[in-house]
This record gives sequence, structure tokens and C-alpha cells, in this order.
Amino acid sequence: MQNKLIFLFLFPLYIFASEQKEHNPYKDGLVYYQEKNFQQSYELFHAIYLKHLSDLEFNFRFGRSAYETGHYEMALAAFERVEIVDTANIRNKLEMARTYYMLKMYEDAQIAFKDVLANPNIPSNIRKNIELSLSRVSKVQQKSFTYITTFMNILYDSNVNYGSLGDYQYGGSKLSKIDERSDGAVEIYANINNIYDIGDKNGFAVKNGLSLFAKEYFTEEDYNTVYLSYTPSLLYRETKYSTELALGIDLLTLGREKYMNLFSINPSMQYNHTISFRSLLYMKYQLKKFLQDSQKGLDANRFEIAYGIQKILSPRSFIQSNLFFINENKDRDNEDNIYVDFNEYKLNLTYANQLTSLYGINLYGQMRARDYKEYSQGFNSKREDIGALVNVNFTFSIMPTLSANLKTSYEYVNSNQDRFSYEKYIISAGISKTF
Repeated sequence: MQNKLIFLFLFPLYIFASEQKEHNPYKDGLVYYQEKNFQQSYELFHAIYLKHLSDLEFNFRFGRSAYETGHYEMALAAFERVEIVDTANIRNKLEMARTYYMLKMYEDAQIAFKDVLANPNIPSNIRKNIELSLSRVSKVQQKSFTYITTFMNILYDSNVNYGSLGDYQYGGSKLSKIDERSDGAVEIYANINNIYDIGDKNGFAVKNGLSLFAKEYFTEEDYNTVYLSYTPSLLYRETKYSTELALGIDLLTLGREKYMNLFSINPSMQYNHTISFRSLLYMKYQLKKFLQDSQKGLDANRFEIAYGIQKILSPRSFIQSNLFFINENKDRDNEDNIYVDFNEYKLNLTYANQLTSLYGINLYGQMRARDYKEYSQGFNSKREDIGALVNVNFTFSIMPTLSANLKTSYEYVNSNQDRFSYEKYIISAGISKTF
């Protein structure tokens, strides 16, 4: 009897303690946050945030919940707590910039956006979204936004002339392989982008880009390259997707002689399935006009289409894969020119991680298969190439808009026509600066 009385007395206390144990505001708020019910997650997080001031993940989620519910001062404070400890958190920097804008702190927003823009490990589609955000900031300030990116590299190329891997048969004769020629070079690159917002929030913006690339070899001057490009484009962004329609006018010089003009049209689209998962669609038509008499008959039409997926793995890393189909056909017939018409398939994979506020890494791999349509009497076959390319790029931040990089790449191509089988590796080191 006594035991029953003790049980009846303690049972309500047990039930109450169990309910209290199961009720966890942090976990409950996290459920609401993942469901994008930011009003509920904000209310639960706000009640306990003073107990979690040093929890970076909590503060980021609290900041996002506060931002989405219009509590911008509270959001900024949460993002700043993350920034103090984790300066390499790219996503947090973006959220801080967006919050500055909503608080009408336009100069701070511009500085924060530019800080992210200078990071070499952000993908091109995220860069485009940042440019759109900067155009809105600049519009409020009644001016357009212009930024400049430059880099200079010193490199070593093991096979400048794409020399063959071994001897090969041509026209019934055995020909000695074309020896590889290695050389060092200096690369310089400058890109100027101007963006101007011409619409309301989530509206249109106009972008104009002008680029210069030059490569000067120490001894192999015939392979010196200068590339000029002008790219005007129209951008549009909604909540779920963004699009761009770009035109291209390019000039390529090779060995100090004008070599080729290129004219292109390039529509692209990004669709956000979730905050961290995106689809990318890319199309391009390009007209190649060769300028040297020896290249007559090589003028070509080139079509590209690609589909990519991008997964944001963490606030400082992402992975992206793209599948390309390319078709190139020459304009006019010339039986003396082969190796122009081809179909090509490419699959690439990129992984980037801003490891710390100072160090970052970018890994890139690509496989490709190319089938040429013309028949070669000398090789008694149609040419088919299979190739692979691997890049590893380390970056080191010297200051917010100045970084150094060390890059190595290896390429191998196996062709059924041995003359076109080759391998090469390139090692480069340089610095980049964003203004």
C-alpha cells in the first residue's frame, strides 16, 4: 500500500519531468528553420540566444530567421558574432551584406559585397548574383557599380607545341614524333565590369564587361597570345531563378598576328531548388572568323549546351558538375582542311573550399570525348580523341582584395591518330587583385 502511494505521488512528477526533457527550444526552432517557418524559428531562437552567443551555427540560423522576419538589427548582430570567429564563412559575409542593405547602410553593404566578390573560390553564378545585388546598392546611391579584376602569373609549360607522345604512321610511312617544346611564360589578365540596375527589386540590370588576356613565352614567341573580349549582357533575377543574355565580340592574336574574330550569343539560367542546391543551364552560339590566308576554309559555327548542378556543402565550400555537348562545323567546304567539324562531350567536376580566412583550395577535373567528321586519307581513319584534365589551385589571401595562388594542371589526350596524342603539365604562381 505504501509503495502504491509513493508511485501515485511520484508519477505526475515523472510525467512533468519527461515533458520538460522532451521540450527543447533549440531543436524545435531548428525544425521550423528547416521548414522555412522563420517566424516560429525566430521566436524560439530569440528566447534562448543569450545562452548561445558563442554557438556559430545557432547564430547564423538565428540571423537568417531574424532577417527573413524583418528584425534586421538583431540579424546583423548575429551575423557579426559569426564573422568575429569565422572570417572564412563566405555565406555569412553575404548575409551580412544583404542585411546592411536592408538597414540602408549602403557603403557597408558595398564593401561587404566586394569583399566576397574578391574571393577566387566563389562560383561564377554566385558572382553574378553578387553583381546584381551591387547594382541595386549603386542605384540607391545614384551611380553604377564598376569593379576591376587583375592577375599576373609566371608559369612553366611542359608541352607548348602539343608535341606527340610517340612515332606515328601517316600515308604508309612511319614519321618520327614531334618533340615537345617546353618553356616559361608570363600571363596577365585584366577585366572591367560595370553593372547598372534598370529595374525594381528582383528586376533587370545591364552589365558590360571588357577583358584583356596576354601570354608571353620566354622563347617560343610563335605561341604568344593576346585575347580581347567585350561582353554586354542583360541580367534578370527573381526569387527562384536568375537569367543572363550575353553577347560576345572577341579578337585573338597568335604570334603577334591577328588570328581570329569571334562573335557569340550566350543565354544562361540558374534555378534555385533549395537554398543550397541549384540547376544551371548554359547555351552558346559562336561564329569563328579566321583572319589569316593560311586558315581559309576554317571559319566555323560552334554550338554549345550544358546542364550543371551545384551543391553548397557548407558556408565556405561547394561542389559543381557540368555536362557539355559541343558541335562545330566549318562554313564552307575545303577538302584540304580537316579537323574542323566535330562533336564533343565533356563532363567536369569542381570542388572549392575556403579552408580558413587565409587559405583556400579549388580542385577541378574534366573528361572529354571528341569525334571528328572528316576522313583523313593519310591516317586512313576519322580522328577520335579522349582526354582528361586535372587542376589543383591553392590560394592565399594577403589582404581582403589581394591574393596569391599556386596552380598545377595535368592534361592527357589519347587519339586514334597517334600524332594527336599528347600530355602536358603546367605549373604557375601569381597574384590577383580586385579593385
